[in-house]
Amino acid sequence: MNITIDAEKSIIEGFINKDNALFIVAVVDGKIIGALSFSGGARKRLAHVGEFGVSILKEYWGKGIGQELIKYLIDWAKETKVIRKINLRTRSDNDRAIRLYKKIGFAEEGIIRREFMIDGKFYDSLMMGMLID
Repeated sequence: MNITIDAEKSIIEGFINKDNALFIVAVVDGKIIGALSFSGGARKRLAHVGEFGVSILKEYWGKGIGQELIKYLIDWAKETKVIRKINLRTRSDNDRAIRLYKKIGFAEEGIIRREFMIDGKFYDSLMMGMLID
């Protein structure tokens, strides 16, 4: 999926000046090779909880970059005194990611059937969470 630079700017601006949102990138030799975005709820009763997504270029998998981005998110969340829970969703067959999330301290919370459809095939989503106290 290709999006315009203006659309990307708009997405990033959505994270600026919010105490419950974060957007960070990993850079190697001036090239963005990974990104993590986290957004907490917009309503007061949901502002303490949010979900993140992380992406790393395939040639950089297995180098600990995703883990470092997630650790940064956790440290940031603790410092905010706003975020009390971090959620994530991953394909239930993504064993590599699930092992990483468990290693960092996330716990399985449930399965959502047919959450993703890729190339006409359905995949279940594993919900995971971490309490921040």
